[in-house]
Amino acid sequence: MCRRRCQAAFTLIEIIVTLVVVGIAAVALLGVFTSNVRGSADPLIQQQAITIAEAYMEEIMLRAYDDPTDPEQGTSGTEAGETSRDLFDDVQDYNHLGTTEVRNQNDVAIAALSAYAVTVSVTGATLNSVPAMLIDIRVDHPAISQVRLNAYRTDY
Repeated sequence: MCRRRCQAAFTLIEIIVTLVVVGIAAVALLGVFTSNVRGSADPLIQQQAITIAEAYMEEIMLRAYDDPTDPEQGTSGTEAGETSRDLFDDVQDYNHLGTTEVRNQNDVAIAALSAYAVTVSVTGATLNSVPAMLIDIRVDHPAISQVRLNAYRTDY
């Protein structure tokens, strides 16, 4: 037995060591939490970029291979009078569409997707001696790496 009243308590050094250990653990957990929160929107942005690229690709693939009015046009791009996407009538019209904001098929900008930039190019190619067009679509967003979608279109 203690002659003086025994008290069970923490010493100052024990309290300081406990605070240091808890502080280190908190910093480590907050670091993991912060990185998870920072990257949580990336999959959504990535999927949206893929969807944009697929929408452009589908629109282009549904167009005629050659210009309906001038089949000998080649891959020079749009013809006179075809000044916007809603007037494009063949795959070659999309050549050198250039970097632009996301637009719908009627060539109207979509404000909700203003952070994305789309680049389309169409070049002549051959697949086992079959004439084709290589369609290359790139979608950029500051938060993700570039999404790129390629396809070949033949005259079928």
